[in-house]
Amino acid sequence: MKTAFVTGGTGFVGLNLIEALHNAGWTVTALHRPGADTAELTALGAKLAPGDIVDAASLRRAIPDGVDAVFHVAGSINVWRVKNDEQTRINVDGTRNMVEAALAANAKRFVHVSTLSTFGDQDGPISEETPQHAASSWINYERTKWLAEQEVKKGVAKGLHGVIVCPCAIIGPRDRHGWARLYRDIALEKVPAILPGGGTFNDVRAVAEGLIAAAEKGRAGEIYILTGERLSFQDIFNMAAAEFGVAPPKKIAPKALLYAMGWISDRIGRLTSKEPDMTPEMATIMCDWKIADTTKAERELGYRPRPIKQALHDSIVWLQERNLLPKGKK
Repeated sequence: MKTAFVTGGTGFVGLNLIEALHNAGWTVTALHRPGADTAELTALGAKLAPGDIVDAASLRRAIPDGVDAVFHVAGSINVWRVKNDEQTRINVDGTRNMVEAALAANAKRFVHVSTLSTFGDQDGPISEETPQHAASSWINYERTKWLAEQEVKKGVAKGLHGVIVCPCAIIGPRDRHGWARLYRDIALEKVPAILPGGGTFNDVRAVAEGLIAAAEKGRAGEIYILTGERLSFQDIFNMAAAEFGVAPPKKIAPKALLYAMGWISDRIGRLTSKEPDMTPEMATIMCDWKIADTTKAERELGYRPRPIKQALHDSIVWLQERNLLPKGKK
């Protein structure tokens, strides 16, 4: 029976990965911070290992010696500059700690969950051969995730069989935060306008399958992009509105308005010490289009995307079953 060690196991992607590993017959050890809610981890049959990726000593205690695969899923997706220092510690220092701990534990494989954002601003479709621009990005999330990839590459130079996986925007069940608020506002018809951007979207369960395939088939030092359907935010809003039986918003928010809201909200947030609903970084991401090619992952890993309409439906049903979303008018 194969063994896996997973960070970020209490999060959206981590829980889906652990479920997929469990269904595939793996024995899973999940890192969790002290005080975290581990009920879902226990329900999925994971062994619990207290620790924190910014605490190197706790990782050395937590990672089983000779583990077949380490899946480093944990990371900060913060897009408010007030929290940049904390994000750098988590994404960069935390990944460095994970790489060193995996080497010390003689882990056979190391799968690092990165992001399409490490390629930065691009004019055309992104592939693994596209030059990465995030090293000079003003958005700390993009820059720190790129720096985290460099830590993995340093580990590969020391003998770690490390693989980097870059998913696109992810939708699916077990997401309590990212898309849940948008679904709620759409169900209550409180969305005044549609975001102007879009990109490639994927089902979290396909991503989980891709991560496992990367552990089993991925080549050391390689990047694999996991993408899905090319959609606008308008497409996503329309699908969600149909799920709730409400009319979708029709107006598209002007980019200039979103940018202005971001800068104003950022200033207010700094004065009140309350994280704003919109930041300049968030506005930039919402107005952007990131289109990517997943041919390499399909060819080398056997990766297969899933339909987004089903992912969105399952995400909403999962939230409704837990009374985290209204049923809507449908």
